[in-house]
Amino acid sequence: MGYEVDFFAGKTGGAAMIVRWGAPGNYRLMVFDGGTQGTGTELVRHVREHCGTKHVDFVVCSQPNTAHADGLEQVFERCSIGFLWMHRPWMYGLRNLPSDTAVGRRLEQLALKRRIRIHEPYAGATIGPFTVLSPNREWYMEELLPLFARPRPLLAGLTLADAARWARLASASFGSRWDYEPLPHRPNSSPEDESGAVLYGEFEGRGVLLTGSAGLRALTHSCACADQLGQAVRTNMRVMQIPGHGGAQQLSSVVLDRLVGERLPRAQRQGVHHKTAFMSAPPGKPPLGSRVVADALSRRGVFSYLSQGRQLYHAHDMPDRGWGQAMRIGEKDW
Repeated sequence: MGYEVDFFAGKTGGAAMIVRWGAPGNYRLMVFDGGTQGTGTELVRHVREHCGTKHVDFVVCSQPNTAHADGLEQVFERCSIGFLWMHRPWMYGLRNLPSDTAVGRRLEQLALKRRIRIHEPYAGATIGPFTVLSPNREWYMEELLPLFARPRPLLAGLTLADAARWARLASASFGSRWDYEPLPHRPNSSPEDESGAVLYGEFEGRGVLLTGSAGLRALTHSCACADQLGQAVRTNMRVMQIPGHGGAQQLSSVVLDRLVGERLPRAQRQGVHHKTAFMSAPPGKPPLGSRVVADALSRRGVFSYLSQGRQLYHAHDMPDRGWGQAMRIGEKDW
């Protein structure tokens, strides 16, 4: 079965992905996140002009907030939708939820008005060829959800060790030794990011991993869920979304070993890479530590590509678009 993944990242941030699979005359579509309003315009144009349809089978909103859902309003207004998959934290009696969840509520109302079924993406659920790997319902309801309404100080949890790590990341981004991998050992992501839906799907043994802005704990849970379900993410994954905006705070060496494989022997590191990673960033603003992440992935056989406002594309056994090869991170200095 052929498939293609289009990665959109707006000029002011936010990211969205369209996955299309099947054969001519029988394609299916999934939109994963919507980014900003500008990204939403690109999504609708792509669905109509490139995919030749006005229908999206599945819309998945990894987090019901502005950064992930804003552009989805245009998709709902200008396309027909099969199913909406989205968490709805406002349904559980919480007060003082972050104000940017208002966009998620608007999506909910659009779906209800058009009688589109809404499901919450918990681990084990299937969305077309994809399986939700995180969060599991118990973790979401009992640990993450109660923390949504609690304010987080600007420097919440920042220790001297964290400050030293950020300093190492900054120096590593400007040319430290290539084997240096100062990725975090403990999580420091918000509960909202940790609650984001993580999806993995396979197309004849070729895997696609969608992470949204998932934190380190969510990715650890995803690895455990994949192992439990017998999904060979580490072996079969061919393209992945680097969570968030490509910074190093949401990944660790241990998680990368479990997701994409352990570091290759030095003699093999310049060989053929058969895995791809997409990283979101506004034009001219590579995120702090993104070079560290790209190097960490490269030594595990993964080439990374930074959007910086451009559309990225990965496909197998799909109609040729005649597009040129994108420049991977590390090919030349930014």
